[in-house]
Amino acid sequence: MAIRIIQDKSSKKKKTAKKTAKKKSTSVKRDINLSVPYRNSISIVSRKNKRKSNKKIVRKIIMLLFVICLAFSSVYAYNHLKTYLCSLERFFVEDIEITGCKNVTESEIRQLIPFEAGEVSSLEISLGQLEKKLKKHKAELKDISMYRTNWGKKIVVSLTERVPEVFVTIGEEKKGLDFDNKPFNLKGTMKDMRIPTIVFNNDEEKNSLLTFYKQIKKYIVNIIPEITEIKYGEVDDIVLVMNDKTRVYWGLPKDSKNERKADKLKQVLADLSKKNKDVKSIDLSLLDSNKNKVVVDTFKEEKSI
Repeated sequence: MAIRIIQDKSSKKKKTAKKTAKKKSTSVKRDINLSVPYRNSISIVSRKNKRKSNKKIVRKIIMLLFVICLAFSSVYAYNHLKTYLCSLERFFVEDIEITGCKNVTESEIRQLIPFEAGEVSSLEISLGQLEKKLKKHKAELKDISMYRTNWGKKIVVSLTERVPEVFVTIGEEKKGLDFDNKPFNLKGTMKDMRIPTIVFNNDEEKNSLLTFYKQIKKYIVNIIPEITEIKYGEVDDIVLVMNDKTRVYWGLPKDSKNERKADKLKQVLADLSKKNKDVKSIDLSLLDSNKNKVVVDTFKEEKSI
């Protein structure tokens, strides 16, 4: 009896061990079976994302092609429309009016305009480029303004000529020079103007003398016609040469002293004109050192004022 009981217990243990082994195997199988649909769902989601991204790329390509086609078609339509409108006589230029000519002649300006009335449509003309061309070829023009009137049938060319402030000699040719420091050819009555000539050896001297004259011009307006030359002296001081060959030694071009020197010069010239004396030179350079003294050198005697 004892032997049977022991066998029964061992058989029971074996049965329980088999059951637990079966349960473990079934649980592992269930885990494996559960992981398969999870993986499938991930692959499905990734495929959907790829499809969406591909669709976006295709849409962008289509939009880009559409924009390119639209741009080309717009350019083609614009050119075709422009060509058609330019061929219509109603847009042709019928008149060219030139205003502001004083020393420059109208014929000079018309020769630079590459068309005449009745030859071209107003829509084909670039007024900005034409203004640049005229300024490039005509240095004596300070400003040029061009505009359309009468629905483009009339083009007005408005000129502002340069007025010389001084004369300069470039090479062997006498030219005008304004405060823009741009030499230009003398036209009409410009050559007869009573203004000084700047005498210089290089561009640096020309620029500094022009700046000096610009500073003192407002103080010596009444005596400008009497000045023939403005130049540098031997010691870098400025010398004015008058009509009667009188030399005015201005001294250093100090802006703070210019007004006082101009007043003294006008006073001395007025006094000498009353006494009717021939003068060699008038020296204003002592005013630079705050000395209230002007040295006048006459042909007969030298005296101080």
